Amino acid sequence: MRCIVMTIAEEVKELKEAVKLLYQTIKEKNNRPKCVYTLFEWLDEWFKTYKAPTLKDGGYDLRHTIEKHVKRNILDKPLDEYTTLDIQKGLNLVKSNRMRQITRQVYNQAFTEAVRLDIVERNPVENVKGIKHAYQNGRSLERTEEKELLRVAKKTDLYPLIVFYLLTGARPSEPLALRWEDVKAKTIRIRGTKTLKSDRILPLSKELKALLNSIPQKSEYVFPYDYQAIQKRFERLRKKLSFDCTLKDLRHTFGTRCLESGVSMKTVQKWLGHTNYTTTANIYSHITTEFEQKELEKFSKNNRII
Repeated sequence: MRCIVMTIAEEVKELKEAVKLLYQTIKEKNNRPKCVYTLFEWLDEWFKTYKAPTLKDGGYDLRHTIEKHVKRNILDKPLDEYTTLDIQKGLNLVKSNRMRQITRQVYNQAFTEAVRLDIVERNPVENVKGIKHAYQNGRSLERTEEKELLRVAKKTDLYPLIVFYLLTGARPSEPLALRWEDVKAKTIRIRGTKTLKSDRILPLSKELKALLNSIPQKSEYVFPYDYQAIQKRFERLRKKLSFDCTLKDLRHTFGTRCLESGVSMKTVQKWLGHTNYTTTANIYSHITTEFEQKELEKFSKNNRII
């Protein structure tokens, strides 16, 4: 009997301690200062303080994602009031899988930084469902398509930029970070937009030199444009073509033309700014095979033995 009484007493004591701990936790939570940022305010602060200083292109792509795919699709409220469901609903309004994936990364990075700085207690994005995306490498323009693009573009002020893409294989936003100081007598420095270490040096061809000499030096930037404005103008240009293409396709076209001309895969990797050789080889392996087949046909034609 005494044993039973002792057990009950111990359980009552443990229960009292648990209630006391719960009360203390609730009290601390209620006394916690309210979050000083709303989501939109924090995104602006996070972009300005932690992201923009590390992005060579001024963060055009990231700013565009924040403005178009985050702020337009979710209600602004204090940062600590967001739930996983709130984030998921906002992401569901983003149409393409790839852009939904990028937007989720933006949410996650912003909230992770807020947790690190003790602005919020938890990251609601951690439990948001992962997004799968099948990567597409784009396509190379046929030579007839390339000629048509240049003919149509020549009637617009986008022409120098289009030619620059085709002569350098630059990523869509990279030319907008190009300064006149990057252009030397025999080389041109492409300021990478992915990381601080992604800059690369390209040889300055005669065509590229002639193009740059034809552009008036009105500012420190060679192409003083806003990326969103470029996208809109290129969209209008696309409607005048008999085929469809993207700015990324112009980069892919450059890589293809290099390999068709006999430039080594290793050199193409360097010029395109790929981190490793495998990336370049995976994207352009079919081009190499087709080129080698045509070269073999030339050999067979001139060296018939049987």
